[in-house]
Amino acid sequence: MSQGRIMNRPEDYKKLGINPNKVEASEDGRRDNDQPGHAEVWYLDCSFDDKSTLVLGFRPKSVDHVDQAGDNPNVAINYTSAAGKPFYDYRLYDVQDTFSSRDKLDLKWGPSTLVGKDWQEYDIHIEPEPDQEIVMEGKRSVKHQTAVDLHFKAQVKPFRPGSGYITFGPNDEYYYNFICVTKLSVSGKVTIAGEEKAVTGSAYYNHQWFNISPVNAFHHWVWGRQNIGNYSVLLYDMVGADRFGQPRIPLLTIDDNQGKRIFENTSADDVKVEILDTYVQKETNKVMPKKLHYVFTHPDIQVEYTISNPKEINTIDIYGMSPTAAQKQFDKMEMQPTYTRFLATTELKITRSGKTETIAGSMLYEINFVAKSLQD
Repeated sequence: MSQGRIMNRPEDYKKLGINPNKVEASEDGRRDNDQPGHAEVWYLDCSFDDKSTLVLGFRPKSVDHVDQAGDNPNVAINYTSAAGKPFYDYRLYDVQDTFSSRDKLDLKWGPSTLVGKDWQEYDIHIEPEPDQEIVMEGKRSVKHQTAVDLHFKAQVKPFRPGSGYITFGPNDEYYYNFICVTKLSVSGKVTIAGEEKAVTGSAYYNHQWFNISPVNAFHHWVWGRQNIGNYSVLLYDMVGADRFGQPRIPLLTIDDNQGKRIFENTSADDVKVEILDTYVQKETNKVMPKKLHYVFTHPDIQVEYTISNPKEINTIDIYGMSPTAAQKQFDKMEMQPTYTRFLATTELKITRSGKTETIAGSMLYEINFVAKSLQD
């Protein structure tokens, strides 16, 4: 029996104190706590006009700290040059040196700041700090001379599926909250590996919080976003863990270049998902999808979305990096957690009023793959 759903009933909004008609500024402030299993992230993903990318994450807990009590506030900086060369810089702070507002997005962690204004504008500031060795997500960084001063402006309205709370369990006891802005403009300057440059481009933002580790909550998910033709697209195809009956929650939004949302899906009804081809990932020996095909059918519009020919950009073998005792525990639960980021080709077909528009493009996307096999 499937035990997963989006909390979108009238009684859900009342219980949670959520405005069903508006995403409030307070929903972008600190929402969770530091108890085991609880965590939170404010995430910005930038695609600059010079073809380089920058991913920034402010997190009260690192991934390996989620199941522990107490925060270890950190900032993750992941940069990839136009030539594809990766660069990592992680920052770690004492709790007493941090401030996080609950009324709005206002984070000050050491000298690093992230401030938001009503889901419309964001400013981030990161400055050089003394060198020290920090290992996070299996990546090592020693030099912390990165500087970031960026301004973001939303081009579309925020996307909150229902109340934002996706729950698991027979009594909705576990939650995974998700709210995002799928398209923002970004401008400012960054200093990476000693090189300062002015940057412009587009970005994606989300704020997530949860009371269950993604390793325990999900079988897998596929997440990606892209600007394709005259549209911006977000795909977040979540499949809950075996223990919850593998509920599928396929989220998809499409906004046109005027910022109008032309399509939004938050239900598994009338959605067809197919894995048309696979390959074996060398680093993990897991079977991965090589071609994914989605069909979303609504009364007045149908969307087909195909993702194919993936090129691996970054792989984190969570299972392989874990100590023997943890691997044995994963084996008992039939888990093999891995994370892979890809660049792939896409084809988007939109059919409405008897006419079909077909657009080809490319997309950065990820598969967070907790289970041993993608097959349900």
